[in-house]
Amino acid sequence: MDKVYLTWWQIDRAIFALADELRKNFMPDVIVGIARGGLIPAVRLSHILGDVELKVTDVKFYRDIGERREKPEIRIPLHGSLEGKKVAIVDDVSDTGKTLEVVIDEVKKAGASEVKVVCLSMKPWTSVVPDFYVFRTDKWVVFPWEEFPVVVRE
Repeated sequence: MDKVYLTWWQIDRAIFALADELRKNFMPDVIVGIARGGLIPAVRLSHILGDVELKVTDVKFYRDIGERREKPEIRIPLHGSLEGKKVAIVDDVSDTGKTLEVVIDEVKKAGASEVKVVCLSMKPWTSVVPDFYVFRTDKWVVFPWEEFPVVVRE
């Protein structure tokens, strides 16, 4: 699968652009970051938007590039009520959309009054088109916080 490598500078510019749109169109009371890929964007958005409350959930779906589990599994559930809160769910990419579907359901069960999905990128085949995203690609996105392959010369 083709890959696109993003830099820290590109990610920072993308997160600031997302924050600007959130301020104008949907200022959240709570940000829910999806571990692992959504945590850095979620933390940055929380700070940029004025220390918006941040909650974390962990959902595992991928085992490796192109290798998924049968269905997403919640490993760290949301804690506490979101009753009457406007919630922005943040992840790095909306690929199949299955992880986001699970988290949207959990956030609604916790009582959120409004839910929006915020991602850096989305794939054209996703079942969940984010309410806010920066770019669309059919490539595997490698974010700067992920491991780059290391070549060892023998």
